[in-house]
Amino acid sequence: MAVDDGASRTIPGESPVERAFRLLQLVAGSEEPLGVRELARRSGLPRSSVGRLVGQLERLDMVERTDDAAVVAGPGLATLQPDQASGTHLPARLRPLLHELVATFGENAALSIDDRDALLYVAQAAADHPVSVPDVSGERHLFHLVAPGLVTMAWWAPARIRAYLREPLVGATASSTTDPEQITDRLGNIREQGWCWTDQELDQGVNGLAVPVMLGDDLIATVSLFGPAYRFSPGVTGEAAETLLEIVVRRSNELLGS
Repeated sequence: MAVDDGASRTIPGESPVERAFRLLQLVAGSEEPLGVRELARRSGLPRSSVGRLVGQLERLDMVERTDDAAVVAGPGLATLQPDQASGTHLPARLRPLLHELVATFGENAALSIDDRDALLYVAQAAADHPVSVPDVSGERHLFHLVAPGLVTMAWWAPARIRAYLREPLVGATASSTTDPEQITDRLGNIREQGWCWTDQELDQGVNGLAVPVMLGDDLIATVSLFGPAYRFSPGVTGEAAETLLEIVVRRSNELLGS
């Protein structure tokens, strides 16, 4: 999410199946058809790999090609997640919320989900701002490095938290929190207040603010805002966290029918 850096980042060691599903999530989360070049940019995969995977997904009816060879969701995609409040349906259902947040706060808004070993951004609405953060759709990041990842962790079972914190925790900047005790305390605070700010913990100069999307007692996704630190921080934006939480609770209940 570095300012002025449009390259996506990936976590190494993904299997071909994981790459294919990540491409599906990118296609499902996009408002417009995506060409192979753009899919490669967003996923961080080589264009040759993207072309091969798209061909395989097309044969399975998971994606389709437009007249100009761009990629859109195919009829088979809907069979993977019949529940409208989960999986591939979430970006479409909650996109109006993202646009409302952009209009309210003037910063980029993103939707992310727990993708097992990393946090996955599945959709973004971009603010019309001369200085902004590039599209994060399709990016995967370690949970402890980003605000929506920390919010996601706060609703994990204690055993999963302990297992995650037993592993070596790498930092991305000098501001990253990698101490297990500090992260544990932070998760308790997030669970209590309902939001998380991060201060340049993934990229220098970029701050994030995230809140959970709940379905009953279960966290099903996170919604976040992010922007340049000089204009987007607790000291500058005042009551942004409380306002974000109120809007997300109200609008997600309306859009998901909960």
